[in-house]
Amino acid sequence: MKLVRLSSGEEIIGNVKKNKDNSVTITNGYSLIPAGEGKIGFMPFMAYTEAANGITIAERFILFMVEPNSQLAEQIKQMDSKIVVPPQGIITGV
Repeated sequence: MKLVRLSSGEEIIGNVKKNKDNSVTITNGYSLIPAGEGKIGFMPFMAYTEAANGITIAERFILFMVEPNSQLAEQIKQMDSKIVVPPQGIITGV
């Protein structure tokens, strides 16, 4: 999993595969969106398309690729797992 900054300013986090033709393919990509007060929101990259299956981008449009911090990577993994984790706490009956 990598965080990719495009020359357009967009940031995408997802699984990255380098191709022999000077391009990369990103699968399960999410756009990072500022959500105010130092928070970040996630939106599936190009949600109205089949981009989750993979989108190929020429390397000339990529400014850099870095490893995301562990908290960010864990959030993405949880979103991709389709498993809903309930809040921790004690369940009591009335």
